[in-house]
Amino acid sequence: MRPIKSLRHTTYGIALLFAVCSGALRAAPTAQPETSLTLGFFPIVSTVSLFKRFSPLTTYLSQRLGIPVRLTTAKDFPTFVKRTARRDYDIVITAPHFAVRAADSGRYAIRATTLNEVQQLIVVREDSPLQKLSDLAGRTIATPPGRALMTLMGKDLLAQAGLTGPRAPHYRAYTSHNAANQALLAGEADAAIASTNIVGKALQRGEPLRILAEGKKLPSMATLVASDLPPAQAERITRAFIEMGDTAKGRETLKQIGFPGYRAVGLEDYAPLRPYAYRDRAKAAGQ
Repeated sequence: MRPIKSLRHTTYGIALLFAVCSGALRAAPTAQPETSLTLGFFPIVSTVSLFKRFSPLTTYLSQRLGIPVRLTTAKDFPTFVKRTARRDYDIVITAPHFAVRAADSGRYAIRATTLNEVQQLIVVREDSPLQKLSDLAGRTIATPPGRALMTLMGKDLLAQAGLTGPRAPHYRAYTSHNAANQALLAGEADAAIASTNIVGKALQRGEPLRILAEGKKLPSMATLVASDLPPAQAERITRAFIEMGDTAKGRETLKQIGFPGYRAVGLEDYAPLRPYAYRDRAKAAGQ
């Protein structure tokens, strides 16, 4: 039989070894350097189109930051908002009203936006007989997803024009801004709610659209950085965006993704969007 003293020493040694190993395992994650960053991009178009268009942005960021940046998105607006709330992304490019919500959570800070502002538009086909907002009473209007900022603001614009109650249009939501425009062009709707960015590109492609009405101008999509990233790294990410127009590589990237450039902003710049940030929650509570 093993002496009690020896057994105690053996037990103590095993416990000590276990404690050392456990401590090492717990310390390992913080000791490892960041190996990549995830850029979550709001699903403004189909996943295939989004990756095709914005892959040059992640290539630029990877080279500028010296660390791989991986582009990802979600199947729809609600899923993207949920993933943002879970802090699934290191960098987020999202709609203005959802940016307010993400910043309010404390998980992200708004750092930059594009140089151009965004504006909600009501568009019709070029040959449409509709000439003013009142002509849309009872008509079918294609919209981006119901929670999209342009949809919310476009509906407000039409309501302010008196299109409520029996005169309210019939709204038909589509999966993206582009899908709503294509539905209009295909004759599935009489008009569409869209943004200046989407309509501008459609007109450049020669699509037969006509702007019927214009709404408010507001800051465009926001770029946010996760609050738990090291401050120095967060600052490098911010500079990588706002200094894109200062280098040949950055300017080439902006041309490829169809953006005019970036400027530094903060949460205060998005104050006009606050009334829309939680509107979907208010509606759900009222149902």
